[in-house]
Amino acid sequence: MRVARLITAFMLLTTGVQPAHAGLAEADKAFDSGMYTNAYREYRSLAESGNADAQYRLGEMYNSGKGLPENHKKATSWYREAALQDHPAAQNKLGVAYRDGRGIAADSSEAFLWLQKAADNGDVDGQTNLANLYDHGEGTQQDLDKAADLYKLAAANGSATAQFGLGSAYLYGKGLQQNSEMGMIWLTRAANQGNLASMRLIGSTYDSGNIISQDYNKALSWYSKAATEGDAFAENRVGEMYRDGLGTRTDYKTSMVYFRKSAAQGNADAQLNIGLMYFSGLGVKQNDREAVSWIRRAANQDNPQAQYALGLAYAGGIGTHYDYNRADHLLREAEKNGISGASEQRSLLAEERDAREARRKEILQSKPQQ
Repeated sequence: MRVARLITAFMLLTTGVQPAHAGLAEADKAFDSGMYTNAYREYRSLAESGNADAQYRLGEMYNSGKGLPENHKKATSWYREAALQDHPAAQNKLGVAYRDGRGIAADSSEAFLWLQKAADNGDVDGQTNLANLYDHGEGTQQDLDKAADLYKLAAANGSATAQFGLGSAYLYGKGLQQNSEMGMIWLTRAANQGNLASMRLIGSTYDSGNIISQDYNKALSWYSKAATEGDAFAENRVGEMYRDGLGTRTDYKTSMVYFRKSAAQGNADAQLNIGLMYFSGLGVKQNDREAVSWIRRAANQDNPQAQYALGLAYAGGIGTHYDYNRADHLLREAEKNGISGASEQRSLLAEERDAREARRKEILQSKPQQ
């Protein structure tokens, strides 16, 4: 053994050949320094010689578009090369690619197979993603008990996504005995790592009061944290709480600030709320046309309440022209989408149309006789 080591050392000194791990370290150093061309060249050389870590890193470069043109097909190809060599992180990424249909045709069964391998090999992200498949019954039969066990395993290793899953499982009693206190503990751990879904869920749990005692102050606090990170749902809800004085004093101008942030991300509820603020003149100068403009944006996203409001606007010629057909269509859509009162409004609209038509005929009949 000692002789073999001496021979290897002599060969390295005389030929300049370096072990694969040394080349990988140099490539990593180049990548971290932003020398992507050098990193790619070294990764590629190592990958083609069968180095699984280099194959995985090449996949990451193609997947992220960092240092290379983004190419999910090539990324998936390199992930596969590494995954076939039992590389846990690559197995997870290959499973995710099959799950999402990214760089390869979506296949939930293949996703399950590769995520199972990644989880068995101790990859925390693989455990989390496999738990999610069990949770929703994708690629396998739904099994909430197995999902909870995997969430526990990954959550204990620090995965914020798994902590969210575990917190949700405790909160709603999915695969575990319901325990709202444990649910909030795990959700808070995830939220403290920046997990937006956890911030939002904590906020909505305090907001609704269905599982724990209602607390608008805490709800607003958590929604505000999510809103600060750009979460559109939270931005809209913070706007509503300022508008309605829930957990804070009523402040229409601040409300509009949050509504506009959310609406800029395409949130239909926020677009509707802006329209209603313009109709009522709260926080802005009253403007029916501007109101209808915003409500139309929300209705175009099939928001039922916006369809109802826009239908009424066309029915009354408020902020827009009177249009019976358009009003009836929108109210019918709102009715199909579960808005109570839409059916009654359609009936009233039809009666008004008939009355208009009757008045028109009376006017025509009253013209002077020749």
